[in-house]
Formats: sequence, structure tokens, C-alpha cells
Amino acid sequence: MILVVGGTGRLGVRLTSDLAAAGQPVRVMARGHSQPLPEQGPDGVEIVRGNLSSMSDCKLAVDGCEQVVFAASGFGLRRGGTPRSVDRDGALRLLETAKSGGVEHLVMMSMHGAAADAPLEFLRMKFAAEEALKSSGLAWTTIRMGANLEQFVASMSQPLKTKGYVLVFGSGSTPVTFTSTADAAALVGRALSDQALRGRTVEWGSGTHSLNAVAAAILRHAGGGSIKRIPVPALHVMSVGARPFSPFMARMAAAALWMESGAAAFDSVAQRRAFPDIPVSGLEESLDPRP
Repeated sequence: MILVVGGTGRLGVRLTSDLAAAGQPVRVMARGHSQPLPEQGPDGVEIVRGNLSSMSDCKLAVDGCEQVVFAASGFGLRRGGTPRSVDRDGALRLLETAKSGGVEHLVMMSMHGAAADAPLEFLRMKFAAEEALKSSGLAWTTIRMGANLEQFVASMSQPLKTKGYVLVFGSGSTPVTFTSTADAAALVGRALSDQALRGRTVEWGSGTHSLNAVAAAILRHAGGGSIKRIPVPALHVMSVGARPFSPFMARMAAAALWMESGAAAFDSVAQRRAFPDIPVSGLEESLDPRP
């Protein structure tokens, strides 16, 4: 049995679908807040409603599972969790129950830029979870993604239908390395089946684009519209001023400033060459993602 934690997120949904289609027994653990949980999943998929803040929920979720994929994150949560409570503390709680529950192998979804001294709390929390996994005694694989391509397309496109524009944080000219959901799911599937990936950290990017290029692709696909920018000075104000009333918006602004610095771009060609069978999805494909 494979447990997917964060199974209603963008990656979790795709991964669960892929694993179930391949005949793998899968269990999904999710809170059911960001996306409602169905009464039952597709064939072969168990649904467990649980919260990473609860040790008993974690124990219930890992019971009988040989492998676990930690795909949950608190970065995009407007309520009910933060990078500290989910990406670090939730991961540590799950690790503890995985060890005691006899789990053999855990795949940790992390992010490019994760480091103890990273400027974003999200990246520091991801690094803390990575380090805890390495010292846990479990077999492990860490996958550091670039920014999720479909998530950016969706968030930038949100105002298009009602207001006629796509939203770009910052200048939009800085290169960003993105990872598509399909590629990430395929790489996780490989990590679950290939023991050669155990004890390894893989940094995976599908392609590097500026936000202006992403915005232009969205507008071409939509047949028109305009671009609205939130300028860099406004992002600085938002990253601090929004903390008391909208920590989510403050995190978004801080992440945009980090991306504006160029730190979100990296060369993933060598890693991709090591796994030539893993698909590389392009920007145009992300505009019509698979349901």
C-alpha cells in the first residue's frame, strides 16, 4: 500500500490517479478543506480524512503502508496551516509515525532553494523536513521541484474571465524554472518503483520561462486580454504589511520577491538526462492540463 499525503492537492490528485491506473493500491490522506473529499476514491484508492497536526490521524494513515509520499504543503493555505505547521511539523509527525508503523520508504516533495538559511520560511521548513528524513532511519528519496507550472498558470489566469487581464507579480522578466505536475508525478512514480533513487535528492525542472512568457502564452491561448502587474515596491510593502491580516498574501509577495532575485531559476538538464524516460511537459501543454 502507498500512502499519498496531500492527496487532494494538484500533485496528489495526479499521482493518485497515475498509481491507481497502474494497479497500485493507494491510500490518500487529506484534510478535505482545500478540496472536498469524495465518499470513495477510484478503484484501488482508500480515502482517509486526517490532519497532520494529529498524531493519531497520522498513525491511522500510515497503518499497513510500505511507502509514503509526502506531498502536503502549508504554503498556499489561507487558513488551517502554515509552512511551519505543515511542511515542517506535519512532516516530522508523519515521519515519527512512519518509523513506528513499519513504513519502508518515504518520498519527500520539497522545493528548489530549500536551505537552512533560505530567505523564505517555506524553504527553511522544507529543508528541516529533508534533514529529519535523512536521519530518520527510513529509506528516503527527496524530490526538489521548481515552481509548479500549472499552479502559476491557474493563479495568473484567475482574473482573466471576469476582469480581462492576467496578473504578474513583479517585472515578469526574471527567468523561473518550473516543474509541471505530470512530470513531478512521473518522477515520484519512478522513485517508488526504482530502488536506485533511494538515498538521493533529485532536483527536477521541466522548463525555464519568465512570468511575462507565461502570461503571453495564457493570453494567446485565451485569444486576448492584457497584463496587470504588481510592481516590486508594492511587493515589498505587501510582504510585510499583509502579515497581520493575510499571512498567505504576505507569503506570496515574499516568494515573488525571491523569484524576482533570480534564485528560482536552475539548470535541470543534467538531472533530466539521467532519467530520459520521464516526460518533460512544456508551457503550452500546461494551458490544457489533464483533469
